[in-house]
Amino acid sequence: MTTKEIVQQVIDAFDNNDVEKILSFFADDVKWTMKGSSVTIMNGKNEVEQFLGGMEDVKMVSSTKEHIIVDSNTAAVDGLVRCKDKDGKDMAMYYADIYELENDKVKKITSYIVDKKE
Repeated sequence: MTTKEIVQQVIDAFDNNDVEKILSFFADDVKWTMKGSSVTIMNGKNEVEQFLGGMEDVKMVSSTKEHIIVDSNTAAVDGLVRCKDKDGKDMAMYYADIYELENDKVKKITSYIVDKKE
């Protein structure tokens, strides 16, 4: 698969809340840095799995992909995600994710997240 195809499959898995599929595209030593009102850094597939497992009560409602830009083994995606928490509260966030692949696996993700003000 191409870098774009892999990243699109990862995005589809996020859209479908499919943690197992998401993790299948990640390298064992993946590093995921999320930057927003705070910074979260996850080192390794196990930490990512724990983080995503803690998000079980948050369900994706919709997402947009404004741009998908690919250069060799790096892809950038941005858009808007809408989710609901366990109490049914709506959440909306703008995002920009930068994926870096190695050997057809996601090796590094840097995510920038900004809450959408309604």
